[in-house]
Order: sequence, then C-alpha cells, then structure tokens
Amino acid sequence: MKKVLSLLLALIMVLSLASCTLTFGDFDSSITDEQTPPDNDPSKLPEKPEEQEKVYKYTDFTPAEKKIFADYIGETVPFISNDEYYVEGYYEDTDYENGINFYTVGNTEAEFAAYRESLTGYTLTKTYKDEDTDTWYSYTKGNITLELSYYLYDGNYCVDIYVSVKKTAGEDNKTYTYTDFTSEQKQLFTQYIGAIIPFIPNNEYYVEGYYDTIGYEYGMRLWTVGNTEAEFNAYLEKYSSYVFDGTYVDEEYGDTWYCYIDGDVVVDLTYYTYEGESYVEVYVYSDLSLDPEDTGNTGTGGGTGGTESSDVEIITNKNKGLPPDADGVYDVDFTVATNVKDVTDQGYYLEGCPTTGSPAVLVIPVQFSDAKASTLGYSVSVIKNAFEKDGEVDYYSVYDYYFISSYEKLTLDITVLDSWFTPKNSSSYYENLTDSEGYAIGDQAILDEALAYLEPTMDLSKFDSDGNDIIDAVVLINTLDIGEDDFHWAYRYWNYYTDDEGYYYEYDGVSANDYLWASYQFIYESYDADGNVSYDDTTVRNTYTYIHEFGHILGADDYYDTAYEGAPMDGYDIMDAMTGDHNAYTKFNYGWLTTSRLVVAEDSITLTLEDFSKNGDTIIIANNFDVTLGVYQEYYIVVYYTNNSLNAGDDYGYFSRDGVVVYHVNASLYKEVYEGETYYDVYNSNTDASDENYGTVDNLIEFVKSSAGNFTYVAGDTLPTVTDDNGAVLAYSFTVDSLTSEAATITFTKR
Repeated sequence: MKKVLSLLLALIMVLSLASCTLTFGDFDSSITDEQTPPDNDPSKLPEKPEEQEKVYKYTDFTPAEKKIFADYIGETVPFISNDEYYVEGYYEDTDYENGINFYTVGNTEAEFAAYRESLTGYTLTKTYKDEDTDTWYSYTKGNITLELSYYLYDGNYCVDIYVSVKKTAGEDNKTYTYTDFTSEQKQLFTQYIGAIIPFIPNNEYYVEGYYDTIGYEYGMRLWTVGNTEAEFNAYLEKYSSYVFDGTYVDEEYGDTWYCYIDGDVVVDLTYYTYEGESYVEVYVYSDLSLDPEDTGNTGTGGGTGGTESSDVEIITNKNKGLPPDADGVYDVDFTVATNVKDVTDQGYYLEGCPTTGSPAVLVIPVQFSDAKASTLGYSVSVIKNAFEKDGEVDYYSVYDYYFISSYEKLTLDITVLDSWFTPKNSSSYYENLTDSEGYAIGDQAILDEALAYLEPTMDLSKFDSDGNDIIDAVVLINTLDIGEDDFHWAYRYWNYYTDDEGYYYEYDGVSANDYLWASYQFIYESYDADGNVSYDDTTVRNTYTYIHEFGHILGADDYYDTAYEGAPMDGYDIMDAMTGDHNAYTKFNYGWLTTSRLVVAEDSITLTLEDFSKNGDTIIIANNFDVTLGVYQEYYIVVYYTNNSLNAGDDYGYFSRDGVVVYHVNASLYKEVYEGETYYDVYNSNTDASDENYGTVDNLIEFVKSSAGNFTYVAGDTLPTVTDDNGAVLAYSFTVDSLTSEAATITFTKR
C-alpha cells in the first residue's frame, strides 16, 4: 500500500481558483501502481549505489511545499537532500485527517540511516515489514505519525515517507483547509441570490453560477469533495433558520435531495458517492414564483434568456439578419453603437480604469513587520522594472506590454513609490480582518491605510486622470509568500471598504475603487519541463501575473474554465493561462480596435487579412449582426496569427505555426434596472463549465478549431460546419488560399 502513487488522491488535490498548487521535483512519472519490482535475485538487481555522501540539487522544500506541510500537517518534516523527489497530499482512512507522501529517488542506504537520525523530537514506536518485505520505521510526535522506508522499486532505490495527523479522541470533524467562502464568492452570492448560504469546511470545493430558464432567475452551485456523511448531516443543521420543504429522490441517480426555503431563497442539497469519492452538492437560487406558462421567457441570449417584468433584459442580435452592402463586405464602426460602447460604462466597471489614453496608476510596495523586504531580499527597483517603461524583465513590463498590445492607444502613467509602505499591524492581523458581515477586508484596510499615509506628502488627486473623483488604478505588491488563500494570491478587486455612512474614504478629494493585490514572489514564478511551478529562482523576472491581473483592472474577465471541465481557450490567452497578446474581442472591448469588416456576400468573396500584430486587422462572419450593439453580440472573428511581437518565441507564442485563427464570441449584454439605475454586463462567461466540443455551453469566447483539430488554419484548410448558440449553422465557410509573412488571402463562401 505504501508504494501506491495515489493517482485518485492526486486528482482530489486538483483544486479551483483558490486551490493549493502541489510542486514536484524530477519525479519519474513512468512508475505506476501496476508495476512490480524484480525478484530479489542478486543477478537481476542493479548495482547498489556507493555508500558515500553526494552533493545534491535539492536541499530543501520549496516555499509552496512548506505551505502544504503547514496547512495539512502543522509543521514541515526534515528534508533529505536529493536530485529527484516528489510531494503528494493524500487522504488515509477514518483514523487520520490529512497526509503528505514525500519520497526521493536515488539516495543511498547510509543517507537514509542518517535521515532517521535527524528526526529529533520524534519517537520510534515500531518497525514492521510490508507485503514486499520492505522494512518500515514508524515515528510519532504528538498526533503526528511519520512512517518511512528504503527500498528498491522499478530499478531505483527510493526513500518513501508518509506523514499524517491522527485525530484526537472524540474528534468528529477534520481540520480543513477551507472554512469559508472567499470575499469574491460572497459577493457573487449577494449579487445573484441576495443571501450567503452556510459553508461546510472542506479541502476542495467549487462555486459555479448557473441559469435556469423555468421559474428561476439566478442560481449558484456549490459542491465539495471528501466530506463524510456525518459532516453532511451536521451541515443540514446549519439550515435550522430555513423552512424545511421536504425531500425528493433524483430519478436518474437515486440520490436523496433535501430542500430548504428562506423567503425567496431555495436551497437543494444532497450527499452521494461517485467512483469511490464522496460529494456534497448544493444548488441555491432565488425563487421568483413565476408561472412557467407566463414567464415572458423568449429563449433569447443564445438559448438562455428570461426576464423579470421590464427591469431585466438580455440584449442579443438574434433574428436581426445582416446589413446589406453591394460590395459583399460591410464596414463595421463599433463607435456608433447605441448601447454600451466601452467597458467603463458597464455596471461592474463603473468608475473603473480608462482603457485608452494615459490613466494614472499608483503602485505601492507593501512590506509587513513580520515580512520585511530587506530580510527577504526584495527590492523596489525590481518592481519598477516590472511595471515601468522599458523595464528590464524576461518578457515585457506592464507598461510596455499594454503600449504594444493597444497599438499605442494605452500609455499607462505609472508611479511606483520609491520606498516600502509598512502597515501598522502584522500580516496575520490583516489576513484575519473581516467586516461585520464576515467579508475579508484586510487588503482594503491596507489600501486605505496607505492612502492616508501618503496624503500629507503626495497629491493623490493627480491619479484621477478622467476627473471622476476615483483614482484610476492602485496596485499593491506585498512581501507575503504565495499561498492558496486569497490574501496570499493575486487578484483584481473593487473597493467596498467604506465609512459608517457607506461612502469611500477620500484622500485629496479622491477615493480608490479598482485595485490589484499581488505578491512580489510572482516575479520569481518559473516552470520546469513538466510544468511544475516554483518561486525560488531570484534570477527570474516574470511579469505574467501582473499583466494578467491588470487586464482585469481594464475590465476583461478570466477566459479559463474555473470548473476545470473544459477549456474554451485551451489556455492560449493572456487572460487564460499564458503570456502572449490579448485576443481581438478583448481589444474590441477595450476600444483599442473600433472597426472591422463583416462578410455579407451573397455568393463568395476573397479578402486579404493582414498580420493581427501589426494593426489589429480582423474579419467578422455571423448569421446576424446589429450595428447598434457594437462588440456586444454573437459573431465569429477571423485573424491572421503570427509568432512575433508579443507572441514571439517558443516561451511566449501561443501556437507553433502561423495561420488563420477563428474565435467564436457571444458577448450579448445583460441589462438590469435596479433602484432606478441601469446596469449593463456581458451575459456569458468562460468561467462556467464547458466541454471539449466547444459549443454545448454558451461561452463568452472560444476557439473554433479546424477539422484536423488545429488552432491555426494554413493554406488549403477550410472552416468546418459550425453552429451558433441559437442552433443555426453559420452562414459562411472559408478556405485559406495563401499565407505570406505579411498577410493571409481567404475566400469566404455563403453556404
């Protein structure tokens, strides 16, 4: 049992956005459960390594791995120097809470004996042999059990260590990693449901929004992995203030669902097992008490739709047809749209950072009394290089990236403070700081504390370039190690830290709204050949995280699937999981591109499409197009991708070959009138579950691959038959005629 690599348990450890990232050494992934060691025939055994001290590559756990030990075990076990090691979290049986499996490949038996001597504070309680006759040594220290062995496996000598935390007598619940929703998730519950449901502690959970077209307007889905049935029953008791509305049995799976109601809020819960793993699943939605026969639902919005009287509306281009043009191409001018013209007009991004011109960006380096920059070797000059013009970094500075990507339409006016700001309290104080409703506000408290500190010596009003009394953008780069919780991660958020009367705190007549919070350590982020992340190479100057998060400040959403069930963009976007340029839709959205060509030919037409990196040339094909909606509708964007500029090189380019790329966009708008104010937001999102078929779920943006499964279309390739979100086949196909270094020639044909 001790040699099993726990593949299922490793799968359990794959978490959501707030998840823990396990890191690995040079582990040989060819070792599997099915493999068995050779016979103990000396003639079949490899020569044993010499019993002498070596100089090894790895001499300590990474900071991320130490964080895993701290979270799961409560302390880090001693390290054994090696050239190849593996760390994996696992779950044992009901007697143990959490476990870590750490093992190395290639150490000598003498080194293993020396390692056992290093276990000071641990008591050897027993030795035993497993079914393979390998000797295991069992040590204890309080409620920690550490078992280790040295053996031959698949031709390699391995040191294998299992460390676990035993439950105390009478303990019913585990000490879990996650004990509450994140601030952003609470905000979503408040926005979509009007209430925050109770949380069930766990080590893995997902929150996902969904839409039910019959009788319900909004919905949220929560599910956890690994909770026990007893914990589920205890969780049901947290709904004692709700009205219990009975149970029902899922006809498809036979699972029992429990239904609770509190006013307009309906909560359905169940506990079940699937493929040996246990799940708690919760659906919560706002009951509008609508008669399904009289809802006014029209099925608009790419198959979703639904309205509540005249206050809610999905605005789409369905059944609008195409504008006529005798030349077969309609010149689209996005600036004449009569709805929303740019993201700063949308509800969430009201008073956000301008996307063109020279918005003012204030970058504040933040150190803590318990995490001093000088102690950690952190430098303000490194932050300046990461953000300012002509910064010396491995990719591009934030300024340089957005100057190039915007075709020089965005010239960020960035000010990085020359010295570190130190908040009044230690990092743990802010990490645990919440408001009266339980929202985490530690980062926002630091933001306002820093602005109050700067006000006497700096005119903060100069950071309001558009005169709306809101600082364009604030960036806080802190000295905390990267961790899985929000406070130790990177994100863009909007300020809701207000005074007793509900107003933002003002400094020099301006307040802060949009801000970016991120660790300095992201500058050191690097990946090995297997994709494992580390943050310990101080020669790295990686700006990807800062560029990505600043994309949020400008108004772009994440383009990855946070449910990890699909991959609409396959990671190939700066707002997904890679570097490289922003896509055409994002540039439409930012106002960097204001025109395009829409194919309206009655038969066929041949067009030349220039390299997208040069001037943002695009062609649109669609079944319907409403010029009053601008970029906020459903259509397909055709661009000519080349591996240069922001996409240059193997490290930063998305695709290995140049070619035509096609994006399917459904950016239909959601309009809501609330308390007399009109709010807009883009209705679809990539952060809902999707699948590899690209289209069974309405995504905001996704790639349309070629028939051969390629992202780039080369000469001779033809667009396959695709179906829009209304179920209609796209009216046009195309064939790539030729590609040069400057442009692609494409023939579009009406089906």
